Amino acid sequence: MAQKKKKTKGDRPARARVKPSEKTLQASWWTQRSEAARHGICLGMLLVVAVGFFAPVLFSGEAIVATDTVGWRAGAETMLQYRAETGEEALWATNVFGGMPGYVISLPRKIPQIDQVADVLRRFLWPVSHFLFLLLGAYGLVFFLTRDALSSVLAACAYGLTTYLPIILVAGHNTKFIALCYAPWVVLAFVYALRKPGLLAGLLFAVALAVNLRANHVQITYYLAFLLGIWWIVEGVGALRKGEARAFAVTTGWLALGTVLAVLMVAQPYLSTYEYNRYSIRGAATGGGEGGLDWSYAMGWSQGLGEMITLLIADAYGGSAAYWGGKIFTGGPHYVGGIVLLLAGLAMGCYRRRAVRALAISAVLMMCFALGENFEALNRLMYDAFPLFDAFRVPETWLSIVAFVLAVLAGIGLYAVVRPEPSVEAEQQKTKAVYIAVGVALGLVLVFYLGKGFFFDFEREGEFEQALQSIAGQMQRPADDPQVISTTDQLYQEQIVQPRADLFRGDALRTFLFLLLAAGALVAFRMGKLPGWAMQAALVVLVALDLGGVGRRYYNADQLKPTSDPAAQIPLSDFDQFILQQRDAAGGSGHFRVLSLERPDWTSNARPSYHYESLGGYSGAKLRLFQDYVEHLFLDPSTGQPSEHALDLLSTRYIVARAPLPGTREVYRSASTGLVVLENPDALPRAFLVGETEVIATPEETWARLQSPAFDPHRTAILAEPIDFAVTPVDSTSTATVALQRFGPREIAWSVGTDAPRLLVASEIYYPAGWHAYVDGEPAPIYRADYLLRAVPIPAGTQDVVMRFEPSSYRLSLWLSGLSTLLVYGGVLALLGLARYRRRQPGGVQDEAA
Repeated sequence: MAQKKKKTKGDRPARARVKPSEKTLQASWWTQRSEAARHGICLGMLLVVAVGFFAPVLFSGEAIVATDTVGWRAGAETMLQYRAETGEEALWATNVFGGMPGYVISLPRKIPQIDQVADVLRRFLWPVSHFLFLLLGAYGLVFFLTRDALSSVLAACAYGLTTYLPIILVAGHNTKFIALCYAPWVVLAFVYALRKPGLLAGLLFAVALAVNLRANHVQITYYLAFLLGIWWIVEGVGALRKGEARAFAVTTGWLALGTVLAVLMVAQPYLSTYEYNRYSIRGAATGGGEGGLDWSYAMGWSQGLGEMITLLIADAYGGSAAYWGGKIFTGGPHYVGGIVLLLAGLAMGCYRRRAVRALAISAVLMMCFALGENFEALNRLMYDAFPLFDAFRVPETWLSIVAFVLAVLAGIGLYAVVRPEPSVEAEQQKTKAVYIAVGVALGLVLVFYLGKGFFFDFEREGEFEQALQSIAGQMQRPADDPQVISTTDQLYQEQIVQPRADLFRGDALRTFLFLLLAAGALVAFRMGKLPGWAMQAALVVLVALDLGGVGRRYYNADQLKPTSDPAAQIPLSDFDQFILQQRDAAGGSGHFRVLSLERPDWTSNARPSYHYESLGGYSGAKLRLFQDYVEHLFLDPSTGQPSEHALDLLSTRYIVARAPLPGTREVYRSASTGLVVLENPDALPRAFLVGETEVIATPEETWARLQSPAFDPHRTAILAEPIDFAVTPVDSTSTATVALQRFGPREIAWSVGTDAPRLLVASEIYYPAGWHAYVDGEPAPIYRADYLLRAVPIPAGTQDVVMRFEPSSYRLSLWLSGLSTLLVYGGVLALLGLARYRRRQPGGVQDEAA
């Protein structure tokens, strides 16, 4: 057999190899540092970023206490009191919306997991306690993907300083912030499982996913699931093309195991929350059954197509104070900056890997979801067909994950720029791509800066017409008068349009300058004039200054309060003191409720709930029965005022208002606020006996009957279905007494006396998943009466009647979470210990490598 001739260097194609150089291999001061030292420097940079941005809180002794946080604190007051007094969880909130499950208000995680490290730090380092986990997670993710530390620092800064995070902190959306802080760890565990599948990877994914879910903002986890799902599909397609379907199936199995274990680990609190969801506005339709958020409600705060430019130019739509977009209002833009977008584009153009494709597809798709009703063709399809898509509102929230994706892409893009290529030709092509990307980015921003009026009119829909009507009234002329139109147009342009245009130009110029500096660093590096590490460090500084500067517009010393205790922000007015005196005179809580109309949005005002039992409150997931009460029973259709029957049903004894209401009498007038306290003398007792029932099957007929002047709830209860219990009417000769013995979130007890079988109607919100009744210690059924109240059949005689909140889902959730957490964390520790033991054995490293 003829021997093959061995190829020599001269036989190879004339393709020059890249010589080691400072530009490509970064053989410089940076690479002379040990890997541990490089990580230490990078983590030190991230610590400086965290401390620097949150300095207003860390070094002032003050805190940011948001309105939403104050609202939560007011609504949670009775639950917190019960916990402090008994050491047990209340589970039911008595002081909001006539009573509701407290799972979505205050339900601490009883089973310890690793996230409680951050919870301990939170007591004195909030929000840095969780922000550091965000930075470390993003750093670890990008380092795992690139093995480049400085690129990972840039990604961490780009995500951590995206403007949305300080905005939601100021708004008090703390659970959302925490979920976003843990998001990088979920993706890191997912990618680790893709690259190194096995039992350990599956268990680590369970740990990360459970921690994210325990942040208690499932909307963010749901959005993350989309990202991971798309990534999984891209990886699956790649595996099929390479004939690696079996290995990919095994990897999927480990991820599926991790997902199941994570769900079990968060059974507490999610099992109770899932149970509650079936009865809330997010899961139940009117009258029961499965439902979801109404389309218009779910699509509130859809991102406008033009507003996507705020990813590049922060105040293109006026920021928050001068906002002129299509949403009702906004807390601020989802700004990521020109440098991040430039580097993300370079990742997609210069680093064609599955991870980049998955991230790019995810970013585009999520931007489309963020458009909400402004891209109805897609989002209506998802709303109607995709599981849980109709359970969440505020579509622009998708952009929080888009910002994360773009930050990761930016880190990969920076790595792609400094990553050495195998040939001179490849390096030249990359240099060309960098120059083109830089030129396009600078040119695009310059076009926006110079042609602002061509792209935007800076006018909000209907705004000019409102101004026209106002000025016409001031001038006492018709709105179509030419002089009125001319005056309005001049003032509108000078006072409204021009300031918005100036904001746009100012931020467009700002973005251009940051891009210009970044472009200079990139070009200097590609020309060999600047070491790679210095260029990367320069871009990190620019990104931190860019994003941090915009974030500081929202998170600054102006937002600080003297104390971090939200309760200190809840005022006690003189009319509150009057109502509290009436409550004490009546025997304490459990005797009446209060409706506060001090604000028009009474269903979003939790302040009164801090002091006494209120019809209002603060929750984005109210019970469907109560929401139906608000929408179909609360207002009298003939007067537009609160319905007397509706107030009577929920035992509303006092109303805080600005003017008298029909059927009430003024009992107190506040000198300091001008508000009056009105007494409703016809309010039903919190529990009473009736001897007549009507069966009405449909909600609409029930609402009509409850609003009828002929209906007397003192005598008759409306039931949704017949019951096997005969009642006797109450008349002047009857004996029927009900006395409250105990009242609390977990138990209500009455002493009931009746000379004939009757129905005890309790003015407590009906909730079948946990409330149980006992008559003289024997179980008794609880029926739904008057659409949203509870009723218990009572035989003749004197009985002790007790209602206890005993949700079996809560007890089961504790066992499931405890056992699964023990299994997962024990498994991780055992596997890590086993791996360490094997490495310490003679030949262990070699055997493992083999």
